[in-house]
Amino acid sequence: MTDNDYPASWYAATRDASPERLPLSGLVQADVAVVGGGFAGLHTARLLAMRGQRVVLVERRRIGWGASGRNGGFVSPGYAARTAALVDRLGVTHARRLYAQSRRGVAIVREAIQSFARPDLLMGEAKLTVARTDQGADFPDRIRALAAKLDAGFEPWDTARVRALLSTERYHQAIHDPHSFQVHPLNLALALARDIERRAGHVHEMSEAVRLERQGTAWCVRTKGGEIAAHHVVMAGNADLGRVQPRLARAILPVATYVAVTAKLGKKLADAVRWTGAISDTRRAGDYYRIVDGDRLLWGGRITTDTREPANLRATMRGDILSVYPQLGEVAIEYAWPGIMGYAPHMMPQVGEIQPGLWVCSAFGGHGVAQTAAGADAVAAGITGEDDRWKLFAPYGTRWAGGVVGRLATQLVYWRLQVGDWWDEKRQARNAETLRT
Repeated sequence: MTDNDYPASWYAATRDASPERLPLSGLVQADVAVVGGGFAGLHTARLLAMRGQRVVLVERRRIGWGASGRNGGFVSPGYAARTAALVDRLGVTHARRLYAQSRRGVAIVREAIQSFARPDLLMGEAKLTVARTDQGADFPDRIRALAAKLDAGFEPWDTARVRALLSTERYHQAIHDPHSFQVHPLNLALALARDIERRAGHVHEMSEAVRLERQGTAWCVRTKGGEIAAHHVVMAGNADLGRVQPRLARAILPVATYVAVTAKLGKKLADAVRWTGAISDTRRAGDYYRIVDGDRLLWGGRITTDTREPANLRATMRGDILSVYPQLGEVAIEYAWPGIMGYAPHMMPQVGEIQPGLWVCSAFGGHGVAQTAAGADAVAAGITGEDDRWKLFAPYGTRWAGGVVGRLATQLVYWRLQVGDWWDEKRQARNAETLRT
């Protein structure tokens, strides 16, 4: 695979035709330079172009080449950090405003799809977040109370309602969010790039930013073949920003997750999964999945700081599917691929102005598609002087992620949480067996 090829995935196999864009060449003047052609950079550039700003975006490979073009395609409110934890740390008012910003991100993505007249980008509605252990009799009250605190639209479902749609004994109660939806992420990224250009913005591929300099009151972003002089710069890459912005690179951990798409399964999939929206479970490194192409199962999961692709990835993903739906039998995996995401140790995005005119919109690993739009919206509003909603994210700054030691510590935390999840399920299963006997 060359740098201008998309990594093999079901998304790449079903992507829209898109010509390669020319690399940046020579000196270009702009109001805003955006570094990174994933969702964070694309939404930021589009929202700024919609406000009349002269925008130039540079991407080191192809638009949507990284995690933005390979993820589960879930568009839903909330963040990777637990919502209850946000309330505990920030208080109800601040947490509610952050949640509202994430819902704004959902609306931005939906508006974009509608404005493109591309209903095919929309691949399903609503989301279930399922519990792998019984959450107790007070679960409905707890979920309704949390929804009321956040002014959110999610609701509790009992176990019977969940299992009427998902034929597995692995799941118990669930949280149903009717405002969520799913997309074809790579085609959405390509559509966003085309819209930026339609609005007189410039998008350059194969243009890795290698240097960032302050020049008086402006900034200069340099690539191998050119440079951008701009009043503002938005760093929308992830842990690959080391050469151009070491501070941000040190604040973000590269973390791998994996996605697989099965062969067409026909009726046996329809019998097992009678839900056309998204499903994810509540474990830290839980499963997330949805039906695509009528009767294929797109299945994602696992989190590790080891970013090498496992040699037995297809077998591993098949095992994860069958652990929940053994009735599917020996399903064939036609596609399996890794995605390298950027995580911050505090599990929140990095959004805001870190120096005058220098902005960050990054670390969206584990959050979903909507949060990239939410962060981009806050940054665009800050650049154009509309408001300072980007300060909602200020408590979660760009502190050091710990380098190699940080990766090891993070992996140990993941392993501890996974063992805890495993033990909780094992203990509950053992108790259930005792009751039956």
